[in-house]
Amino acid sequence: MTGTDGLTPPQRRHARTKARLREALRKLSADPAQSLTAAALAREAGIGRNALYTGHADVLGELRALAAQRAAASKVSRRDREADGEEIRRLEKDKQKLATQNAGLLRRALDAEERLKRSEDRNAQLLREIAKLRAPVVVSRENAGLPGRQD
Repeated sequence: MTGTDGLTPPQRRHARTKARLREALRKLSADPAQSLTAAALAREAGIGRNALYTGHADVLGELRALAAQRAAASKVSRRDREADGEEIRRLEKDKQKLATQNAGLLRRALDAEERLKRSEDRNAQLLREIAKLRAPVVVSRENAGLPGRQD
């Protein structure tokens, strides 16, 4: 015996339609891209919308509950995406600040290297001058222009 034995033809038709509606609802709920509307459900089940509204309020209620769940999940994911977007924008600003600071530090390091090079060059020049000043100087009377003894 099947579940439709002992039913009148309209009751069997109602049961078949309900089974098709439940299968269509299962298919719609499995695909997040599908819109959860009464028209989409009726189209998927191959019945008219009036039949859905007049004879299958329970399936229509399930459809509405599923649509509400999907909408709530969409709001949560939208909030998550907005929060992620804000975090991304904040991180990009931080990255820009760090890049600016890095450029400033690099400029300061290059300037310091340039000053160091000039200081080293000046130091070398001063050491050459000191070495020149410390070199012994031979002074002769003739070279110095002093009157000397004449023999």
